[in-house]
Amino acid sequence: MKKLYLFTLVIFAIIFTGCGSEDDAQAVVIKDSKSFKELKKQGNKTYTLETTTGETIKLTVENDKLTSEDLKNKVVLINFWATWCPPCKEEIPMFNRVYEKYKDNFVIIGVLYEKNKDMKALADFMREFNMKFPVTINEQENFRMAKNFDDVKRVPESFLYGKDGKFLEKFVGLVDEQSLINHIENSLK
Repeated sequence: MKKLYLFTLVIFAIIFTGCGSEDDAQAVVIKDSKSFKELKKQGNKTYTLETTTGETIKLTVENDKLTSEDLKNKVVLINFWATWCPPCKEEIPMFNRVYEKYKDNFVIIGVLYEKNKDMKALADFMREFNMKFPVTINEQENFRMAKNFDDVKRVPESFLYGKDGKFLEKFVGLVDEQSLINHIENSLK
C-alpha cells in the first residue's frame, strides 16, 4: 500500500510541478561549472532586463521586496517560462486576459528561460500566442535572475509582488488564475 501511495505521489508531483526534462529543456540548466560559478558570483540583486521590443526594465529584488521605477505602483508577476514547455503555453491565454483587464495596475514580465533561442522563432511564437506582456531576452541576465530567485530550475515558475513591492506568492507550475486575480483586486482596495 505504501509503494502505491509513493508511486501516486511521484506521478502527481511530476505532472503538477512544471517542465523540467533535460531532453525538452535544451540546456536550461547550465552544465558548464565555470559559467555556473560566474553566475553565482554575480550576487547583485539589481537586474537590467531587455525586452523583445528593445525596452529596458530595471528592478531590484532583495529581502522579499521588489523596487523599480519602471514598475512603480503595480502588482508584478515575474514568470520564468520557455517556448518548449506545455504548461507555459497553457497559461499564456490566461495571462493575456488578466493582463488586459488590469493593465493599469498589473504587469507580467515573461523571463525567457532558454539558451540560444532564435529571435525569429521567438517572435513567431509570441505572434502565434498573441502575447500581450513584455518578454525579456538577455540570456545571461535572465539566467542570473533565475539563479538568484530561489534557484529556479523548472518552468513555469512565477513570483508575485504587490503594489508596495512586497512578495505575495510563489507559483511552481501553472499560476492559479483566481489567486492572481484576488491579489490584484485586493491591491485596488
